[in-house]
Formats: sequence, structure tokens, C-alpha cells
Amino acid sequence: MIRSRKAVRHYTGQITDEQLNKILLAANASPVGMGEYNNYRLTVIQDSSILSKMSGIYDAPTVIVVSAEDPDAMEDVSAGAIVHNMELAAENQGLGANYNMSSVGSIPNNVLPTGFKGVFALTLGQTDEEFVPREIPLDRIKINIVK
Repeated sequence: MIRSRKAVRHYTGQITDEQLNKILLAANASPVGMGEYNNYRLTVIQDSSILSKMSGIYDAPTVIVVSAEDPDAMEDVSAGAIVHNMELAAENQGLGANYNMSSVGSIPNNVLPTGFKGVFALTLGQTDEEFVPREIPLDRIKINIVK
């Protein structure tokens, strides 16, 4: 799945509750800094009246927002790990998913839990795109090995 993952920005329908539960399980399996899971919240938004007020979500029928209390660099990194796990779980089920930070600022008031700030989001939905493994060169990111 890692070699097949891609940003999907076209959705053909809503995900099922079973698919959502698998994605949320993947989120809960994610590593977070210092194991402080209580510092994070997952908000699943499927209400079309809320989604219509958000920008940059590509008409996704589901958006999952990872929020944190007083986020700093550790929470940013942990939120990224949570979103990455969710994206892989979604695409492993043939769903479309896309990392999304730009929409976080457009979340209407009173959607996220009190005291939590949106850090990272994931757009989700059914898709007709195929996930095909691609060749990835080992030197795509330059590597230094120190022995």
C-alpha cells in the first residue's frame, strides 16, 4: 500500500461505518509523542451543512480532523503520524484519501471539542481511482549513511 498510495481529490460517495471504524482503529494504533493519547481528539465530520462551509476539501463526504490541546511541534508530528495511518487504512480498503492541512482553518466554530485546536485533517470518500504500486527510487530523498 505504501508504494500505491496517492492523493485522491475526487470522491464518488460516502464511506460505510465499517470502513470508518477500520480507519479510526488505524488512528488509535498510531504513535504519539510521549504516549499522551489524551492530548488528541478525532472529529469525524459527515454533516453536509458543516462540510459546505469548509474550504479545500474537494467535496469529500467525510473529513476527519486531528486536534490537540495547545499543539506545538510534538503534536504536529504526532498528528501527521495519525493521519498517515488513517490514509493507509483508507486506501487499503480502496477508498480515496488526501492529507489536508489547508481546510483546518475553515472548520466552523463549535465543531471541534472545547480547548482543542485542529492540527491536521484527512479527506475521505469512495473513489473510482485505482491504487497501483509504482517504482520508487531509493535515492528520491538523498541519503547519508554514517557507520
